[in-house]
Amino acid sequence: MHLTSTRGSDRALSDAPNGPSSGMPEAHQSVTDPHAADVRSFGAVGDGRTIDTVAIQRAIDAVAAQGGGRVVLGGGGTFVTGTLHLRSHVTLHVAGGATLLGSPDLGAYDRDDQQTYAPGIIGQVLIFAQECTDVAITGTGTIDGNAGRFEKKMAASRPVLVRFRDCRQVRVQDLSLRDGPSWTIHAIGCQQVRYQDLTIRSVDHATNDGLDIDGCSEVFVTRCSITTSDDSIALKATRPGFPCRDVTVSDCQLSSYCQAIRVGPETLADIERVTVSNCLIRDTGMGGICLQVAHGGRIRDLVFANLVMDRVCNPISIRLGGWRDGDDNVKPWFLDDSRWQEGSLSDVLFSNIRARVPRYFLEGTPKESRTFKANEKTCITVTGTTATRPARITFDQIDVTYPGGGTLEDAARPIPELDRTYPTPFMFGVPPAYALFARHVDDLVLQRVRFRLASSDVRPAVVCEDVPGIDLSGVRSDTAPG
Repeated sequence: MHLTSTRGSDRALSDAPNGPSSGMPEAHQSVTDPHAADVRSFGAVGDGRTIDTVAIQRAIDAVAAQGGGRVVLGGGGTFVTGTLHLRSHVTLHVAGGATLLGSPDLGAYDRDDQQTYAPGIIGQVLIFAQECTDVAITGTGTIDGNAGRFEKKMAASRPVLVRFRDCRQVRVQDLSLRDGPSWTIHAIGCQQVRYQDLTIRSVDHATNDGLDIDGCSEVFVTRCSITTSDDSIALKATRPGFPCRDVTVSDCQLSSYCQAIRVGPETLADIERVTVSNCLIRDTGMGGICLQVAHGGRIRDLVFANLVMDRVCNPISIRLGGWRDGDDNVKPWFLDDSRWQEGSLSDVLFSNIRARVPRYFLEGTPKESRTFKANEKTCITVTGTTATRPARITFDQIDVTYPGGGTLEDAARPIPELDRTYPTPFMFGVPPAYALFARHVDDLVLQRVRFRLASSDVRPAVVCEDVPGIDLSGVRSDTAPG
């Protein structure tokens, strides 16, 4: 068993990864329909107060023991539970009107002892599947993580809503997932993963990611609406030998207080062959698309096409560098960057993208905030270091409107190298250009690019340092009005 219980003897689980539990007499574990089981038949109450963990787990294990099928939470109930262990060939179905509600007791969540990346923060899990095949969570109901009942400190332990570890044929479809205390869905080391028609809203905590795709392959994300306080969709590789590859994201709507789409910086293995298309990104505070290598891996062969960004700070940010350990560099999330100079970031295409950058995060909305002060007057950035150089980055048919406001002082300020600083889109402060700042880059191509200004900005549109061979003939840019 790869989860360590933090509770007493309120539930006994089999030591086999996909075996049935023995917490109930066998006669009561049987199911009339071999393909479906109502959790109420196993003792679940669904009244919003009773802890139904044991009953739901019995239903899951009984269906698994009969070869697979659906475990149904229905009848409009609210089922309070701690950690549930999914099994191969089992679908957990949360029917319309039903809610699976995470327990407010942190002790009700088992700890994933295979989680080596930030285990003290994201080690505990509400719904967990490990080494399963053909496993799914479906239904038009709701999974609610009960986020308001957990400590808000960045380094506090809070349960991940759903984790699939080393699984095959994973599907999550049609659900509403909300108020996760930490990451919403974390797939790590999985193959053949499909997320479809999901609504995710999780904004209560600083670590509220939407979809974390970690060292997975053959992943499809389609028609999802995701609103998060942290990254909406994050691709990463936190385990050596587990690359993240062959990922398709399409027809999604994303909004984030941080980054809508983040690739890296966790790159202990490669991230490659990724496409993102036909998506709307809006009301995003740190970055629309962020590509970051910090641990010696490779990011390559990525395409971002047919995107609209509205009220998005830092529409595109690319960074190839390191990430040195330190309290000021998000220490609990640190990975070894000793190979950072071996990293590469290349062969990326941005095509047919329109963006409007606000002066402030959520400018012009009821939630307008100037708390993201560092994000003012930002632009597209593509940066390496003297030891690492992004290469073959192409911008084609890009149209971005910037708010303006840059000063002569902004234009003249020196930009530090920051080789091994935690990568963010605003790590350099106010850039010397209003539209694009590039440094230490090879083969940067801009064609059919239009940069616009909504108000005066005395900074140049483009500033390049150590970018040999760049061709700016395809760029049209506004100058300061008046």
